[in-house]
Amino acid sequence: MQHMRKVIARMRIGGYFDRVMAGGPELDRVKEFLLGCAGERTAACLDPLQRPQYACFPGLRHRPWHDSRDYAAVRILESNFAAIREEALNLRDDARIDYSSAAAPWRSWKKPWTLLRRDPSPRTWTVYLLYHMGVSVEPVTGNCPRTLAIVDSLPGTCTEYAWGDFIFSAMSGGAHLRPHCSIDNLRVRIHLGVAIPDRCSLRVGTETRTWEEGKCLVFEDSFEHEVWNRSDSRRIVLIADLWHPDLTGIEVRALTAAFRKSEVRRIFMRERIERTDSPQKYVRFIEAALESQDDDPLIREFWPR
Repeated sequence: MQHMRKVIARMRIGGYFDRVMAGGPELDRVKEFLLGCAGERTAACLDPLQRPQYACFPGLRHRPWHDSRDYAAVRILESNFAAIREEALNLRDDARIDYSSAAAPWRSWKKPWTLLRRDPSPRTWTVYLLYHMGVSVEPVTGNCPRTLAIVDSLPGTCTEYAWGDFIFSAMSGGAHLRPHCSIDNLRVRIHLGVAIPDRCSLRVGTETRTWEEGKCLVFEDSFEHEVWNRSDSRRIVLIADLWHPDLTGIEVRALTAAFRKSEVRRIFMRERIERTDSPQKYVRFIEAALESQDDDPLIREFWPR
């Protein structure tokens, strides 16, 4: 991605890059990841359907779908389904962010027939934020205090990581989210089915599954995935991201710090927000939070300047 060159440049200026490279063998995989992001190493994933936009972090065991029984976070979410569903169904329209443009169909002048594909209607895909860019936005929305408390209790979450998502995702009837891959291969994603009409499905890799209300699906969104809502009703899921279970504690700290520095987050924050109709109240709140979070001991551990 074009912004990654700017991110790596900022990491070098701030001393993060050199500090990691001078670290011990416990950071060897992070070093390889950074060199891949800098274009100094080949860092593609092995599976052709796994195509994260960042370099592929080495040494992790990947599969499109995970067994939900392996995750304590799943048991917590499913046991608190009633409270989560109540708050989800009472979400206010003024709290939503429109992501429909992100579902726009792929087009290419080299394939003229793709130019005839229609853009999705507004409000086809909307989200309600709990965490965005590593910042809790509940103080802005006041929508889901119980759900936020449940998310905060989950083991293994990456709420401080700028690319971790914790949101309610709503897709209108007839919506289709085109095949795509996520930003990185560092996370495992949970979908808790909240309001699931018939004829809704999710493909990850080569396998398609359906949601059930009150039950979780667990998958890696670095694999190509695609979503359909062929019903006439709105589909709602709670999305919660966990760190990949093969990452070590020191790797998680280093990766969190890498993308948590305010100068780094600002590089890609605008890119994310410009794909939405994000209200200015979110923008102002998140921008203010970035500065205060630079005092985080985690950042000072890895950013000497």
